[in-house]
Amino acid sequence: MAFCAVERMQIKNAVEMVLHVTGNYQGGILEMAAVFDCNLSGDCVRRVGKDTAELLKSHSGIFRNVRLNTICWKGDGNLEKEVSSIPLLQMGRCFDGYRRRKENKRLELLAGELKKFYARSKLIFLFTDGNCHVGDEGIFNENMHPFLHRKLIVVRLESDGQDTDEGQITVHMGLEKEWMGTV
Repeated sequence: MAFCAVERMQIKNAVEMVLHVTGNYQGGILEMAAVFDCNLSGDCVRRVGKDTAELLKSHSGIFRNVRLNTICWKGDGNLEKEVSSIPLLQMGRCFDGYRRRKENKRLELLAGELKKFYARSKLIFLFTDGNCHVGDEGIFNENMHPFLHRKLIVVRLESDGQDTDEGQITVHMGLEKEWMGTV
């Protein structure tokens, strides 16, 4: 599942919006995080990681030297974290031990982990199939503020119903109610 020209432009615009939030990025080495939902297949994750790395490197010189935190979101409270780099993401080496796990996950728990451990990241990507929900709205809102709602770019990869990775890609800023369910 590769990005088309419109999706590339949407991601570039979203990155610009995040980096130009007042007080977010003032130069120097950029720290960012990329969260990959383990509901996605390994091939899809590798292709999306490669395309994202190429897109970011072509977008701006600040992405040449980045501290990248790759996170595999396996389940509620189950995150596999690794410090990496854009070239390793581009080559797919970050996903050598990747295993697909189909689960419906709670977004407020992920937001809590991101708020607690990745507050220094100036840009956070979440690549997901959208099979997640908000269980507790209060905790979710508390975890998203004061900064996460401005730094998070959600890339939803919707399959065509088959067990393939072909389908539609949607880019969102923050976690919006239109594409996620509530319990």
